[in-house]
Amino acid sequence: MDTSQELHLDDAEYLVIDFETTGLSPDSGDRACEIGAVKLRGGAVMETFGTLIDPQRPVSPGAYAVNGISPQMLLGAPTFTEIAEKLWKMMEGTVLVAYNAPFDMSFLTHELRLSGYPRFTNSVADALTMARQLFPGLGRYPQANVARVAGIPFPVKHRALEDAMVTSKLFTVFCSILKAHDCVHVSDLARRDLTALLNAKRMSLVEGALERKQNIWIKYLSPADFQITDRVISPTECVGAGRERGASGYLIGYCHLAKGERNFRIDRILDIRVISDRLSP
Repeated sequence: MDTSQELHLDDAEYLVIDFETTGLSPDSGDRACEIGAVKLRGGAVMETFGTLIDPQRPVSPGAYAVNGISPQMLLGAPTFTEIAEKLWKMMEGTVLVAYNAPFDMSFLTHELRLSGYPRFTNSVADALTMARQLFPGLGRYPQANVARVAGIPFPVKHRALEDAMVTSKLFTVFCSILKAHDCVHVSDLARRDLTALLNAKRMSLVEGALERKQNIWIKYLSPADFQITDRVISPTECVGAGRERGASGYLIGYCHLAKGERNFRIDRILDIRVISDRLSP
């Protein structure tokens, strides 16, 4: 069921999965008590699936404190085995996506094994790992915090389908950032050097704009309030780490939004484009 790593991001199908569970580890006997799944292609939702699951064991007090799933809510819910075939068919040919993928994939592997299914061979993308690389400097990366920064509403937390929908929206944002920097293949989703790679591409474009005296448009993640804004910059200098190291430097220039000179960290530029041939602060 593996999807080719060389597929364009827009041509692949993704299945975003989120589990609510009775505890933290399937190795300790914990089970899934709710699943949410969202199938995507090209940023569009193709199919959704969500249901409570009879875990055939109690929900731990710690898990209940997080997800609020009570024994009464689970009365009459199907077992995982009863929903496994539907999920398996949804998984076919997709890249699996989750926020903190090791957690959700460990439960998926465990539940499928208990239901008599083979180990899945799908590629897996971890939206949490992508968030840490593409939204640097947030400090904390719970899903709700990253969603707030991205401007994604998150009214219901720790319910599987709602969480999967938020992850789907975040993943679409992340794919847009990658595509804006010419990282366009499924294989790019699993890279651990995205920060360095994207910094090098941004610095190259800024240096080119400086040489040709061009204005640039940037989508910028502000370090002060973690808000994302669109800005037009007349660049005057690019300083800091060398492009060959991929570390972050600074763009210095006249910001037409702030109407003054500002410094912008290269690694906080989410998108960047040349927009004119003349500087006109």
